[in-house]
Amino acid sequence: MRIGWVVDHPKRDLAGSVLAAYQLASRGASVALIPMYEQGVDVPRLGLNALVANYARAANLDLMRAFAKAGLALYVLDTEGGVLADKGGNSPPALAAHIRDMGYSNILSGYFLWGSRLHEAFKAGGTLKPEQLHLTGCPRFDFAAPRWRSLLDGERHGYLLVNANFPLVNSRFTSRPDDEREAMIRFGFTAAYIDCLLADLKQVFANYLVEIGRLAAARPDRQILVRPHPFEREEVYRAALGQHANVVVDGAGSVLDMIQNAAAVIHLNCGTAIEAVLLGKLPIQLEYLNTPATAGHALLPARASRRTMSFEELLAVVDDIDAETRKFDFAGVHAAEIHPFFHHNDGRAAERVADALVGVNDRRAPFVSLSSVLRGTRPNPSLGQIAKGAASLLFGSAVTERLRTRFNPARREKRIEPSDVRRLLERVAAHDKSDPSLFNVERARCAKTGLPLASVTIQKRSHRA
Repeated sequence: MRIGWVVDHPKRDLAGSVLAAYQLASRGASVALIPMYEQGVDVPRLGLNALVANYARAANLDLMRAFAKAGLALYVLDTEGGVLADKGGNSPPALAAHIRDMGYSNILSGYFLWGSRLHEAFKAGGTLKPEQLHLTGCPRFDFAAPRWRSLLDGERHGYLLVNANFPLVNSRFTSRPDDEREAMIRFGFTAAYIDCLLADLKQVFANYLVEIGRLAAARPDRQILVRPHPFEREEVYRAALGQHANVVVDGAGSVLDMIQNAAAVIHLNCGTAIEAVLLGKLPIQLEYLNTPATAGHALLPARASRRTMSFEELLAVVDDIDAETRKFDFAGVHAAEIHPFFHHNDGRAAERVADALVGVNDRRAPFVSLSSVLRGTRPNPSLGQIAKGAASLLFGSAVTERLRTRFNPARREKRIEPSDVRRLLERVAAHDKSDPSLFNVERARCAKTGLPLASVTIQKRSHRA
């Protein structure tokens, strides 16, 4: 069985994707890790039987329909499936209805759900048949479980980790200010709701930068690591906080590594509060900066955190982190708040996904189509998509992807390098008492032309084609 696995942002998603690929390869499957922006030109050349997409939204509906029409079995493991709102467009019932009403029910073979709350909403909403809904958790959080936690690393230790979550007003990947607004409206939010949220977020973002600067000035002996969201521009943080000698702005590496080595995590409405609880690190929410709009957009991070209601209270918590950590009810917070949205913290989400995929009896013919590459596998491609497809046909997407990142450096972080995949897979296999040499990791190549692709394949050597 040849399975494609779409990777949205490698810094956030690659480790979990490699863990899932390891579990699949251990069960005899061949797996291709596919950069999200290259799936339209890579999928038609990989000879896949099934594809696991990173989301089901209006933005990729035409592409997913084209894949389904070509005979691929389509699955979704949403990279944003846990921190959901209690109401509105991002609540579990609304998300279930949105995916159903767009027509995904007719083209998906299965959906992997992070937690029971979303699983129940999909069942109640008739989004897919019950047997197509798989309650698995998300593989990227497996590394927070005791089973895999020793694989986390990092050079610094003992700092206050300040995680940011403002990509809607500080986007790294969109060039037009209205791009994020339009994307959220397509997702199901009203224009009035988004306009109110974005207006508040701009002010809250400015206030957040001020408060971190105040904290750095008030506690110059405390080392502070500021980590922007992977989809944010880091230079804004450096400009605002660069004058403080005890502040480092660095978004490199895995956020789980950074949380594991932190004294505590400071944030505002950031989903990394969940990872902090999973790893036994105190999440501190700057609740006093919230507005009704920003607080209501995602309630779970606040409920999972030690909320501070003033700058003075923040300083008091920072000055007594050990005692505050001991008082925090990690197990109770996980059971009441996190488990319904993130499932078990047992390190077995990747196994559950792999078991569901290899246990499917629906075996499809491999999908290979060079004509689809030319169109980017889209029914009505733009001129730019046709040009990209033509160049990819001539040179291979490994070459064209690298050329595109020279003109758009922000896209460089979206690339998947075989060396990074190999390093991660070797560590996972060795930790799991498996022989790393049994697994082959290499740059994918077109099934018909042999040209190098942007994707990376993982398979057990005994199953190598």
